[in-house]
Amino acid sequence: MNITIFGANSSIGKYLIDFFINDNHNVTAFIDKPGSIKLPSKNLDIIVGHTYDNFLVNKAIKNADIVINAFRPDFKIFKNTNYYANNISNNTIIQEMIKLNKKRFITISRLINNQNTGKSNTLISISLNNILYKCYKKDFQNTLNLLRNSDLEWTIIKIIRTAPSRKKGEYLVSSDDKVGSFVSNYNIASFIYHIAINNLFINESPIISNK
Repeated sequence: MNITIFGANSSIGKYLIDFFINDNHNVTAFIDKPGSIKLPSKNLDIIVGHTYDNFLVNKAIKNADIVINAFRPDFKIFKNTNYYANNISNNTIIQEMIKLNKKRFITISRLINNQNTGKSNTLISISLNNILYKCYKKDFQNTLNLLRNSDLEWTIIKIIRTAPSRKKGEYLVSSDDKVGSFVSNYNIASFIYHIAINNLFINESPIISNK
């Protein structure tokens, strides 16, 4: 199959490249920083650009059977008070997939437990969590609305927070937003690879965490 990975130079994206290339799939890696991938392979093409560039996004997904957005879903609190950093990515990718009549799309959304106040400075933790909770929820809903109004076969993977560890093991999948565990980048990539190859969780929003 032909796989397009946006954010292929992220930790999650690099793991995904390994998974798909090792399984003899063709990968188009879309990155935003030249030279950030040094994985030469006969099955790997690299496109450098930004996901607000409709022309480049269209070029990247033109031959794709599966499209994955692996950009790290961070919130830019001082730059934009409404959206994740990858909100524009999802919008542009979805637009171009619809134009090209593409179907399978997998992306990552962030979730936060607004009851999780941390171990110190409780007042600040509560206030920040409430702000993030509302913004993350809004961004998730915006992406979900776009996908529900399309004919795409989508999956939005929700994560609480990525862990700094490279834990490689079993992970938990849940639909309960109260789940509050970390998840390693490796396990996120492993889950994405699994559902992409097996065509699972169509039109669903599973939550993944380390076991």
